[in-house]
Amino acid sequence: MVTEKLLNKLKESQATFALDALKRPQERDVFEYGYRVGMVAGFEEAINVLLTLLDEEKYSDKGL
Repeated sequence: MVTEKLLNKLKESQATFALDALKRPQERDVFEYGYRVGMVAGFEEAINVLLTLLDEEKYSDKGL
């Protein structure tokens, strides 16, 4: 349950951040564009790490 909430919050924050970047593209310089792309990629990586950890926990041999 907590992991689902965390995953949903990460996805929500990523979407909000990306939409904000798209709302005002004319106010952005090259540095800001790189920053925004990096932040969205960072959210995506955090989501992937969380999913990988959950899969490892689910499919690991806990009895060994």
